[in-house]
Amino acid sequence: MRFRLTDPDRAGRAIDCREADIDPSRVLTAVRDPTDDGVRCRRATRLHGTLGAVGFASSPSRRQTLAAVARSRGVRVPEQEALAAARDRLASHATEPTNLAPEREEVASANDADRAALREEVARLRGVVDATRGGDGPIEETLTEYRETAARLSEVGTTATAASERLARERERLSERYDAHQRRLELEDAVANRERDVRRALADRAAPRVARARDALAETTPVDPESDRALQLAALRAARLSAPAVVAGGSLDASVLARVTDASIVRCRDL
Repeated sequence: MRFRLTDPDRAGRAIDCREADIDPSRVLTAVRDPTDDGVRCRRATRLHGTLGAVGFASSPSRRQTLAAVARSRGVRVPEQEALAAARDRLASHATEPTNLAPEREEVASANDADRAALREEVARLRGVVDATRGGDGPIEETLTEYRETAARLSEVGTTATAASERLARERERLSERYDAHQRRLELEDAVANRERDVRRALADRAAPRVARARDALAETTPVDPESDRALQLAALRAARLSAPAVVAGGSLDASVLARVTDASIVRCRDL
């Protein structure tokens, strides 16, 4: 590891930068970001997010920590097959948007005031035609206007009927899509449950190894064996991490931490 956040650079398996007063979060970012030249080291895996930061405000749960230890050592459990199957079922389940707004707008536009106005106009013209039939009024002109208006009303009615039928079909499809959406929620719940099963099984597999690591730490370091820090350090000792761990605070210096955890360490000031 080469630490380039101080002047001059530092190199080695255990780097102590407390006197430089560098924000521990800045160091953690440099370790985890392969494009950040502040710390040159082996690439951090996703497990570094659980195991590679000790003494930071947000700590993973005990089960998450133990499961990450097992994963770092390549442990496999039968529950992972059920998880993979649940994820496959979720991935193959497609859902469509459930939006009826366009169809509702089409029905509304086909049933607006224009349709009512056309009905009134047809009724008025029909009355004029009836009143002037057999008389001396402009019957042919009135009949032509009546027929054209009636044709427009029929066209609007046809459009409204078609729009209503489309809305009814879309409502039926909406019901089907709702059922599909509910099924997707069930599949997502199943995946979450299987993920918990995997974490539990992995944690159970790693628990004895981490317990032994915690006992070893208790014999050599002044760390409360029941504390979260002791669990984090024991997990670090029991795991296999490629990138260095970043440790904030505590009573141990970088060289001691590297020795008792058997890991590369960057020791930072308290948060």
